[in-house]
Amino acid sequence: MAATRWDGGVTTVDMDRLEAELAITAEREPTVAAWVSRRADDEVRAAMAGAPAGSLNGFTLGVKDIIDTADLPTEKGSAIYAGHRPRSDAAAVALARAAGAVVVGKTVTTEFAFFRPGPTTNPHDPTRTPGGSSSGSAAAVAAGMVRVAFGTQTGGSVIRPGSFCGVVAFKPTFDLVALTGVHPLAPSFDTLGWYGTTVDDVAAVLAALAPPGPPAEPPASRGGADRPAPRIGRYRSHQWPAAEMSTVTALEMAASSLAAAGAEVVDVDLIGALGPLGAAHDTIMAAEIGASLAWEHAAHPDLLSDRLAAIIEARALVSPEAYGAAQRDAVAGRAAYAATLARLDLDALLTPSAPGEAPLGLDSTGDPAFNKVWTLLRVPALSLPGARGPARMPVGVQLVGTRWADHALLDVGRFAAAALGSSAP
Repeated sequence: MAATRWDGGVTTVDMDRLEAELAITAEREPTVAAWVSRRADDEVRAAMAGAPAGSLNGFTLGVKDIIDTADLPTEKGSAIYAGHRPRSDAAAVALARAAGAVVVGKTVTTEFAFFRPGPTTNPHDPTRTPGGSSSGSAAAVAAGMVRVAFGTQTGGSVIRPGSFCGVVAFKPTFDLVALTGVHPLAPSFDTLGWYGTTVDDVAAVLAALAPPGPPAEPPASRGGADRPAPRIGRYRSHQWPAAEMSTVTALEMAASSLAAAGAEVVDVDLIGALGPLGAAHDTIMAAEIGASLAWEHAAHPDLLSDRLAAIIEARALVSPEAYGAAQRDAVAGRAAYAATLARLDLDALLTPSAPGEAPLGLDSTGDPAFNKVWTLLRVPALSLPGARGPARMPVGVQLVGTRWADHALLDVGRFAAAALGSSAP
């Protein structure tokens, strides 16, 4: 498929949509608990009326609370930063505002975007997790409170909540979007992503945040680049034993729907070099979390969760040799993945977004088993809704593409969303 780019056209401000979002928030926020802090409704209305013209004009935006905002606190899911007021916006927030987006508020995150959950519930069932760590952002979009919302992914923190909440979720190529003003967790993996109700909305955000012009490292040219329908590899991955029946069914239904719509769907054998990457991800993440949160651990150990404190302390157990070996595995995996897609002439892989439906309870945000490897590979990833599990909860499927070919992956996503009937509830 030939890649297209969002044309950057100015959208029309829809005040009726804004009023509907504000009414939904008033009704649902007491149960969903997506927000840490919000601007007053009248302030949001005034900001929308006065927003600059741009590709995100008319978009309401939620911002995960590890991302700095100059006009709202950034508390990072931790009592250590209660009431903390940055002096400036994060780069992504500044770019979104310049494109016309209106920041509504800060969304709930787990503690430092790790595992300790906040109070947010799943909009489809308040007894279930929305996923994490971008809990509030996924829930706010799914509930209809905002049009788009920023999250971050270090393991599976954008894609998994998107699947659990039934919204479109996008994690771009690592380093494509600036992380200035985003609290680090594991710098080898940290990536800003976002949620929307459609692939076009997600593409509009990418156009506002990504550098203009061609990517810095163009993807390899493939002979089928101008074909009218994509060639997609169905990839069950080394993590397949973790897939519940709802995910097994969702993946098979998606493959059938894509084929019926004209896509060429082929099965892809396990890529051997990807086998060790789950463990490599854990090793690198443990080492880097310990460094990123060294001050918090030294200055306020009593305000950290036991689990996060243990991970920070485990940094001492990761030897330079183990860290180096994990990084070498990552480099080998990236090369093997790119070579496989080029050899098979694939536009994307189709793979699970999450093990299954959102788990019951709010003590866990779910298992990132189907996300860590793609995050380590630094490739763009897109989760699309479409299926429902036995509890009638959303189950997404994930498309992963080639590094720096984010627009091409979103083109595949548009095709797939039409084939799957994907839309956020």
